[in-house]
Amino acid sequence: MVRSIFYASQSAYSEPGPYLDTVIQCSGEPRHLARQISSFMQHPRGLQSKSEGFRPEQVGDLTLRTVWEILGVAAERDVGGRTPGTKVGGLCRDFAIVAASWFRSRGIPARLRAGFADYIVSGFWEDHWLCEWHDGCHWKRLDVEFAADGGMPFDASDVPPERFLTAGEAWLRIKGEPSSASLFGVSSLDLRGAWFVAGSLFRDVAALRKLELKPWDYWGPSANISWMSDEWPPGVRSTLDQVALRLKSVDGSGCGAPEALADWPLPTRVISFPEGKPVVVVLRET
Repeated sequence: MVRSIFYASQSAYSEPGPYLDTVIQCSGEPRHLARQISSFMQHPRGLQSKSEGFRPEQVGDLTLRTVWEILGVAAERDVGGRTPGTKVGGLCRDFAIVAASWFRSRGIPARLRAGFADYIVSGFWEDHWLCEWHDGCHWKRLDVEFAADGGMPFDASDVPPERFLTAGEAWLRIKGEPSSASLFGVSSLDLRGAWFVAGSLFRDVAALRKLELKPWDYWGPSANISWMSDEWPPGVRSTLDQVALRLKSVDGSGCGAPEALADWPLPTRVISFPEGKPVVVVLRET
């Protein structure tokens, strides 16, 4: 029974508290859910921020880790009210975990995936997070940010696999094509390369175990890899190869706890870079 409900139950970070049905009033259609979330959340590099700016209080919102906190801020600011306040600042991970929380609250299996999308910056695989949800037969990948406006040349409520690579798929690609490593990362910050993909590998492992980290969190061997050097500690690349292969076996699996990752220990703390400088963050119990 536990296996069957693993992704249909909340995690320590997706738990919505008392706010979910107050802030999100959704019919259940994924695009409607995406529009609802985008009505009270704003990405710092999204279209609205480019035209209207991103306020200091929204920058502070980016450190929020739980859905409870995110929805609590939205409710406090009365974002959807008659005189709406400032939207909650959020990254792609934050949009995705709010969606996962909504699905899980209705007993629908959902999980986050850390990876890279080719449709955000032309010619580049941009660091990105999606919400995978299970329709009873298959996992579908919902891009909450882009499904809201419907302006993509594909269905952003079910992103095609060739447009989004999970971290494991990205690692295996650059292993076969080392020169492509520079095409993966965060283009606006000029963060790119195999070291960045390595960090995403471990963030995806954690997400699949229902420990939804932030995009700037590092743990495991990835925390010991420097972006400034090609000299990595002995054995790290073979470990990353093993992680990528394990992730590959999870991609098409069912809704139960991922057996391929069951023996991989989860962190109790991470090295985090919310403002570019490393800080240690103690995590909530999963």
